[in-house]
Amino acid sequence: MIFDALELMRMALEDYIQEVEELARGQGIVLLGNIAMAGDLGGTQDDMSEHIVMSLINMQEDVTLKNSPHYRTENGRTIYQNPPVNLNLYILFSALYSKNYDTALKRLSRVVEFFQWKKEFSMATTPGPNAISKDVRILPDLYTLDFDQLNQLWGSLGGKQVPFVMYRTRLVAIDAQKRQAEGETITQQDYNLRGGR
Repeated sequence: MIFDALELMRMALEDYIQEVEELARGQGIVLLGNIAMAGDLGGTQDDMSEHIVMSLINMQEDVTLKNSPHYRTENGRTIYQNPPVNLNLYILFSALYSKNYDTALKRLSRVVEFFQWKKEFSMATTPGPNAISKDVRILPDLYTLDFDQLNQLWGSLGGKQVPFVMYRTRLVAIDAQKRQAEGETITQQDYNLRGGR
């Protein structure tokens, strides 16, 4: 589910940049990868250069949505199932254009424009390949770091800061679809009012 959510965003962002900049399809502008491994930042992967790199930086459970019921009624039966896990994904978009800083800033602006235009991602609003789960629903918000957080983030990623923007995506539900138990629905109660045996 996490990969499906990120891949859906990656494909939609790439399509947007290609359309707005009138580029040929299939150029591979946006990559999904670990920014800490980029060759430009001292890592081992040189193929990330001259791209926008999407990296999952952090995940958090959205505890405000944790209080959903552990059961549901279906066809007259009660089904006990753990509620889905709702996550906040923190996604870093880094513009790795070390040879052309102007291009890095322009492409970073395209990322911000794209998320200003596209406020929700799902298979209904953003068609993708059939392999992507139909249950994916993503709501991105710009996430701003202060200077201490910036220092800690880029220090943990290799030390060199490149032009970037971070988004927090909300409501990516992870549901294993495993039933814990199942039983008949209680339809009546009998009371013994006499207190006898």
